[in-house]
Amino acid sequence: MKNYLRFFLKFTGKDYSTSYKLLSMLPGSLVFLILSPLLIFFLSRYLSGFITFSCPRPLELFLVVLTGITALILMLWSLWELWITGEGTPAPIAPTRKLVTTGPYKFCRNPIELGTDLYIFAVGTLFASLTTGLLCFFFAILLGSGYIKLIEEQELRLRFGSEYDTYYRKTGFMFTLFI
Repeated sequence: MKNYLRFFLKFTGKDYSTSYKLLSMLPGSLVFLILSPLLIFFLSRYLSGFITFSCPRPLELFLVVLTGITALILMLWSLWELWITGEGTPAPIAPTRKLVTTGPYKFCRNPIELGTDLYIFAVGTLFASLTTGLLCFFFAILLGSGYIKLIEEQELRLRFGSEYDTYYRKTGFMFTLFI
């Protein structure tokens, strides 16, 4: 694990071109917005066969629209803050040069993860049912939180030190209400 973190530290503090930053986000986008949701969806769809829960489809579709729009806004706003304020991306090969604590990061340490989890909930609900969507949301949080706790937080501590520790103590993992 430490070697993995050390490998990505060599990308810290560099000034990358716009095209490099955009290309660096492609693999993560593929994994976090297509492959992971598909795997989570199929697992959740299978498991939802064992759970009896029904909800009117119009209510499900309302939740899809609400969470889908929220997810999209949250992810785009977060990426904007990383790009403009942090001068980087969420990709470890083109990381931010500065710790971002503004925008959605003021209220949540992981707004991209929260947006992704809401997106996966919306996908599961849209293409199957609310039960599948809720299971998708659960598995997305489990997977994403595991990655963040095991890798991302350690890497941020190494890159930003006490500045990140202060932010970590002050701001909630996924939710902080108006501090």
